[in-house]
Amino acid sequence: MKLTFPTLSLLALAFSPTWAATQPVPTKIDTLFTTAVSSPTVPGISVALADSHGIVWAKGYGYADVENQLPMTAQHKLRIGSVAKVITAAGLMRLYDQGKVDLNAPVTQYVPAWPTDKAPMTLKQVTSHTAGIRHYKKGANEFLFNTPFADVNAGLALFKDDPLLFAPGSDFSYSTFGWTLVSAAMEGADGQRDFRQIMQQEVFAPLKLNDMVFDDQYPLIAHRARPYSVHDGVLQNSPQTDHSYKWAGGGFIATPSDVDRFALAQLDSDYLKPSTQALMFSKAHLNGGTPVNFGIGWMIGFDGYRQRPKYRDDAATLKMMDDMPQAVMHSGGSMGGITMTIMCREHQRAITVVKNVDGDDSADVFKLALTTLHFYHQEGQH
Repeated sequence: MKLTFPTLSLLALAFSPTWAATQPVPTKIDTLFTTAVSSPTVPGISVALADSHGIVWAKGYGYADVENQLPMTAQHKLRIGSVAKVITAAGLMRLYDQGKVDLNAPVTQYVPAWPTDKAPMTLKQVTSHTAGIRHYKKGANEFLFNTPFADVNAGLALFKDDPLLFAPGSDFSYSTFGWTLVSAAMEGADGQRDFRQIMQQEVFAPLKLNDMVFDDQYPLIAHRARPYSVHDGVLQNSPQTDHSYKWAGGGFIATPSDVDRFALAQLDSDYLKPSTQALMFSKAHLNGGTPVNFGIGWMIGFDGYRQRPKYRDDAATLKMMDDMPQAVMHSGGSMGGITMTIMCREHQRAITVVKNVDGDDSADVFKLALTTLHFYHQEGQH
């Protein structure tokens, strides 16, 4: 199937910042989100839907700040967690298009600090979670770090000397820390800019993502939503955390509108070459040829969700997945935020749903995003 996409200049025009929805929210969809925030453990939800013409609509539900009764709006920036990985992937692939990165070269070619006594691994393996790098260490409270890290090499020191879980390419294991290694490799490959500069100049600025920023905890950031956590069924303020040890894997805040703009820009041949897009959106394979559910950063298709206990016997949800075979996605879990971004490549639509709370089971952001996107996928919905 041949897909055609608008040029970057048209995207920049179509995606000019706006907070007024260009279309009303359909009553069925509006009711879904209104019901979701009626739960006592869901302070607020922000959602945006976009297509190749721009933001279709964006709306906040509930509260960005419960204590001060500040309503959630489409302007609020929320923690998007691991959706940062696909945003970092865009920066990496821009360097790839510039000839600065070989995805199949050993990471030691770009990261001198990476131990040479470890089994060789490639950036392609790291970005598809097949390199054997560990995730958060159980019992170490790494998810709760509240210590500023000076640079990506400081973050690298947290795990670089730990043993690999398996030989690179032999298995799959999801890893946020692997993306800290990716950010170090991006700095090494570029040779001039640090990770934050690369992301600003290769992703945020060219795509006009004015409402996507690093989640620095000390500066005042306009419209930053307050994060919440649920403990023993009770809504509480989240503990203070510092995400500088994992910028690339989970350290951004953004509006859902900017996440959607970002996602659809990945289909633009003026931003990434068509061959680069194809590589990024193709499932990686283990050494023996077995495919995994990730390409470069992105989860490819819904196979990773079909077998989850909460969905595998849900015929209606499985049908919605079946109807969108060209979907790619990523979820995000943060201290004080849970996110789901899904993009249908076939029809050039993207949906992002973020709730400003972790530990809540009452509002399923995957199901909310899937249902909303499928509503527009159906024939006659534009």
